[in-house]
Amino acid sequence: MHVLAGVGAALLLAGCSDRPNDLRDNRYYQDPEPAPVSTSSPASTPQQPPRPAAAPTARPKALELDKFALTAADLAGEGVQPSGSPARTVQATLPDCQAPLGDAAAAYQTAWSYPTGSTIRQYLAEYEGNAEEIVTSARAKLTCGRYQAGGAEVRVSAPAVADKQVSWCATSTRQSACTVLTAHGRVLSVVVVTAATEAKAKPAVTRIAPLAATALARNS
Repeated sequence: MHVLAGVGAALLLAGCSDRPNDLRDNRYYQDPEPAPVSTSSPASTPQQPPRPAAAPTARPKALELDKFALTAADLAGEGVQPSGSPARTVQATLPDCQAPLGDAAAAYQTAWSYPTGSTIRQYLAEYEGNAEEIVTSARAKLTCGRYQAGGAEVRVSAPAVADKQVSWCATSTRQSACTVLTAHGRVLSVVVVTAATEAKAKPAVTRIAPLAATALARNS
């Protein structure tokens, strides 16, 4: 016991032998003064100004194609009645010479029937660009003269061209279908009159063509 007490006293003395007794002002337990810290900031790297974000490409607002369609009032003089329900299927080509109708964004189609059994079909299509390009492309393709459909030969007349418009008739031994394409801005109108003979279909499509053009313009 005396030996342990002596060892403890010796350790305490050894630990305190080299330092003055500063317990009176509590300096004994104070931490040493911290080393000075450099306040100089590192050389700054020049920052590149942020690049402005590219403006998003604005897509044209979708059109309500049914507003460009022929109405019962437009066709009152034809004595026709609506046939079936409107459809919105996009059509890639026409049967006559496989004339292309381009890549339409949307479509709207209606049909009407005469008491005689003849029909009117109107197809409306919306494009991102000018629909007049579709009229030009179709006109260039309507040079086949003849083609086969349903086991019968169909004769295609030379297309008649007007401002933003092209028309023609395709006739077989079974029936005749006369068509007029009209462009107005981003909208294309395709009117097809089908009758037993070209003598019946052509006058009808000639009467209806200006009505379709008026319907396109009044809703633009």
